[in-house]
Amino acid sequence: MGLSREKLQPTAGPLYGFDNRPVRVEGTISLPVILGEFPCQVEHPIMFIVVKSESAYNAIFGRSLQTIFGAIASIPHLKLKFPTPSGIGTVRGDQQVAQSCYLRQAQPHSSVTLSIEDFDLQNEDTP
Repeated sequence: MGLSREKLQPTAGPLYGFDNRPVRVEGTISLPVILGEFPCQVEHPIMFIVVKSESAYNAIFGRSLQTIFGAIASIPHLKLKFPTPSGIGTVRGDQQVAQSCYLRQAQPHSSVTLSIEDFDLQNEDTP
């Protein structure tokens, strides 16, 4: 993506992979994410947790992204729908690309893909 490491914000807290082993967090970064195509598109800044991991995926969007965008996912249809000022926006997945990523990730030499859906970056001291 061409971003320098200086843009990463330090963060504390454990992150665990699917195998329940702790993974070192490199930092966090807020990036603008645009869903949809004009005119049915919407943009929000999303906080990403950056880890060093060999993966078929560039990013993993979790439930927090769906909440921020008000999106509804349909896994069987490989679609994500969300409200925009111009109507309902849709992001369509590609079955062949999804299968290719899955097969690449499932190979034994690949690193574990991390689940970041439940990682809370907010101050833990706040009640």
